[in-house]
Amino acid sequence: MALTPKNLILFALVFCALFVYYPGLYGPFIFDDLTNITNNSLLRLNELTFSSLYEASKAGFAGPLKRPVAISTFALNYYVAGGYDAFHFKVTNIAIHSINAVLVFLLNLKLINLARQDTSPQIQLILAASVAFIWALHPINLTSVLYIVQRMTSLSTLFSLLCLLFYLSARGASSGQNGIKSIIYFIAASVSFILAIYSKENALLTPLYILLIEALFFSKQPPWSVFNALSSRIKILSTMILVALFFAVAWHAFDYAARGFGGRPFTMWERALTESRVVVFYLSLILIPRINGFGLFHDDFALSTSFIEPVTTLISFIVIAGLIITAFAVRKKQPLFALGIGLFFIGHLMESTIFPLDIAYEHRNNFPSIGIILALVSLAPRTINTKKFIASISAICLIVGGTTALRAKQWGNYQSLAFFEAEHHPNSPAIQALLSNAANQAGDIELATSAIKKAMDLDPTETAYALHYQNILAVGEKPIPQALQDATIERIKANRISPSTQLALDQIAGCLKLDPCKPLRQNYIGWISAVIEKQPKKAVFWYMRGKAQLASGNTLAALNDYQHAFDLSPLFLHPLFEIANILMLNNQWQPIPMLIEQIETANEKSRFKRYDEIEQLKTVYQHHLKNTQHSSRLK
Repeated sequence: MALTPKNLILFALVFCALFVYYPGLYGPFIFDDLTNITNNSLLRLNELTFSSLYEASKAGFAGPLKRPVAISTFALNYYVAGGYDAFHFKVTNIAIHSINAVLVFLLNLKLINLARQDTSPQIQLILAASVAFIWALHPINLTSVLYIVQRMTSLSTLFSLLCLLFYLSARGASSGQNGIKSIIYFIAASVSFILAIYSKENALLTPLYILLIEALFFSKQPPWSVFNALSSRIKILSTMILVALFFAVAWHAFDYAARGFGGRPFTMWERALTESRVVVFYLSLILIPRINGFGLFHDDFALSTSFIEPVTTLISFIVIAGLIITAFAVRKKQPLFALGIGLFFIGHLMESTIFPLDIAYEHRNNFPSIGIILALVSLAPRTINTKKFIASISAICLIVGGTTALRAKQWGNYQSLAFFEAEHHPNSPAIQALLSNAANQAGDIELATSAIKKAMDLDPTETAYALHYQNILAVGEKPIPQALQDATIERIKANRISPSTQLALDQIAGCLKLDPCKPLRQNYIGWISAVIEKQPKKAVFWYMRGKAQLASGNTLAALNDYQHAFDLSPLFLHPLFEIANILMLNNQWQPIPMLIEQIETANEKSRFKRYDEIEQLKTVYQHHLKNTQHSSRLK
């Protein structure tokens, strides 16, 4: 490969991305990594066959589409690494980010060529490289890279970028009357789009990016030129159909969103208001990357209750409206600026508007931040002093890259991550819980208890913190006051069962059979019974209570709870395996063949196949039969 300026830029992009993220390679799995990856036994790929990979790809449960493309890459990581080695997972994430940086460069090169055809190829290369380098090194993208589960986001970005690149190539081929080539590119764009939405659903916004590009650069070409030639009556009718379709989609989205706020500590109205400030906050982080502004969580972000509570809500709406109006006004003179602003705001339509998601996460800017950086770079005059411009961009890259490298170093181990996150966000309950867990692992029980108590005070609605507090006391051989147990039960009764609470219950259930968690057994049964009172039809909670009953020596109660769990969810196989284990341990082998048959029948209908576990169960049973036959012959 010849060392052309373009190829040198590509190599430099990959090298710089690897360099700034290297310090974070040895960091741990955290938070949602646990539920989606390390605790997800169904993605553990033990043989590399198409059928095994396909089954593993169905192990996801995030989002409406379950994100099988991203899940399959986690399964492949598990297979290649021979287990859950965070290093291998993070190397893959950095590789994806490096590829994305290359795609950002190639996409922007095409867009700049469309907008500035009178600019020399050298200047076009410099402008496209500027966008790509700033984006690749910017700390706004760190959680999309080092927070392993956010590979879902970075893969969505990767395939969305590919979709746009193929679409632009198809557009170029069609304008050159190369029909076959254009069709191939359109097919490639469609495949990329499908892969993008099955990585993460925010890729559904990609058609809107395409419409924006069409409006800015292809409005005088087919099919728009054909539309412009139509009669006024057909134009009006077509417009009415499109408006009706828009309102139908908007109503469906509104209805879908409204049904999800039942368990949230904010209303749809409050979220929509707050997101105006969140989006401006994201802008500020992109424009002025302050290291203490970034964070794994932003649950310390205050809610807006009206346009003037706080008054920054109104100011934020004015800023957003001002940017959109400005972009529209200069769309003909500065189409790249208009495109960049449009990409940013379109990119936030799904995760930063009315949908019942957590308030703020930095990874939501992985694609939208491309737009803001493009808008800034596009403000460069058509004739630039190349040396001065490159020096200015290099200085910006040193600032953003240095900040990213420093944050990556902080993410390099669990204790460092927790300490610096808590230093930057002392009023974040989730971060205090992170600090508590890190301190507990390091043996600092005093810090662990003070941090988890602070988390409980900061968020009285989150039950998980009270559960973790009791767990810390038990493992640290400290007494658990009855008042704390009573308060924990009250928290369960008064608040929603959040994903964090369910994760805490699951983690502690796995510990109950061990001596350090022995003091929690009766308390746990109290917790999970209170949870079941709130959600009696959720099978997993009956399953958890079965585990607690078994750890407490209540075998019959455990069998009843496991059976009830399976009755509630006939495709949930875990309870049947637990029943089989109890029967075999108690030397009750007669029901095992019927139980195996029941498991196999349910397994065929289940989305999550358990062939390996079934074979293991059969092997144990066959071994028992052989032993029984051998004993009979000896007699």
